[in-house]
Amino acid sequence: MTVSPPSTTVSAGLDRVAAHLANLDDPAAWDASILQAQRAAWELTLTDEQAAQLRKNVVGIADTAGNWDESVDPAPWLAATESLGGFFARAERSLEGGPGIARLRNLPVSTFDEDLAYNENLLWTIGLRIGIPVNQMGGGKMLARLMDLGDPYRGPETKPEDTNDPLKHHTDGSDLLALMCVRQAAEGGNSFISSSARIVREIARQYPELLIPLLEDYFAFERNEEQPDGEDPFYLTRLCVVLGSQISTRYSREMIEGAQKLPRVPKLTQRQRQLMEVFDKLAEEGGTEVDMTSGDLMIVNNYSVLHARSTFRDPDDPGQRRLLLRLWIAMRHGRPLPFDYDRGVNTDGRARGGVPLKYPAGR
Repeated sequence: MTVSPPSTTVSAGLDRVAAHLANLDDPAAWDASILQAQRAAWELTLTDEQAAQLRKNVVGIADTAGNWDESVDPAPWLAATESLGGFFARAERSLEGGPGIARLRNLPVSTFDEDLAYNENLLWTIGLRIGIPVNQMGGGKMLARLMDLGDPYRGPETKPEDTNDPLKHHTDGSDLLALMCVRQAAEGGNSFISSSARIVREIARQYPELLIPLLEDYFAFERNEEQPDGEDPFYLTRLCVVLGSQISTRYSREMIEGAQKLPRVPKLTQRQRQLMEVFDKLAEEGGTEVDMTSGDLMIVNNYSVLHARSTFRDPDDPGQRRLLLRLWIAMRHGRPLPFDYDRGVNTDGRARGGVPLKYPAGR
């Protein structure tokens, strides 16, 4: 006879656990009004002089060392932002220990396609100052270009970010997500963010019975066929862990539902589905829209903040299509996490998080 282990949440006293979580003083637990009141702390703008110097530094380094994907040594790129150390330190404090978001404005972005390599060098430079970029896809992609590729078929190999479809609230597979706007759409395409830390507190207040699947159950996440040979096409992870007063979450309804189509994946229970419905509802209720214009860089802490995207319409001119550049970044001084949390705190060989290479070097 198999005996199921007792729920640790129930053993600790569900009412006590709920009261504790509902009152955790996590600065990343905000609603739209609180985030707006804190705007001066998380929205940082370069002066025109700072932006011009940053552009000059990035161009100079590329001229001598090559583009970001040609220059292995991070030292020259770090030197480009050395004079802005205080500016980026403020961003880091907002990302870890603050609301979990930083929006950097007036970056020296060029909107011309012929300057794409320069824009990538610029984002790479900033990413290295904030942390360590990690791999985003099994085939190997450190820096991604996001635009609607106009694929009318939307096949299984089509990535959601390569369409103009709306994206539901979710987190990405790294400490930080960085999205730099090169060009915005003619209509729509803005980002929406919501505090997952606040969602956890609200579940504790309004739906305490759902704390058991939230804190204890392991959910299967689809790996989008990017896993190395011999590994399962899904991984199991809890949706939330709490260490001290810090709430950390990992959530993607799309990846969870996608995993349900795979063999050997445990089927979602009614209680788990109810949890996801509540999670999605609370994300919508407490979130806010972040308008993105050329020269803006939005960075979010994936453990504290969910992000989404509205559908969009591109201009008729192909050279003016919406274009964002994306980095996944590991923080050098990121929060502690349990080893088994989200892919076993995967490493791509560079730093925490990211997607392991499907075909490692030498194979």
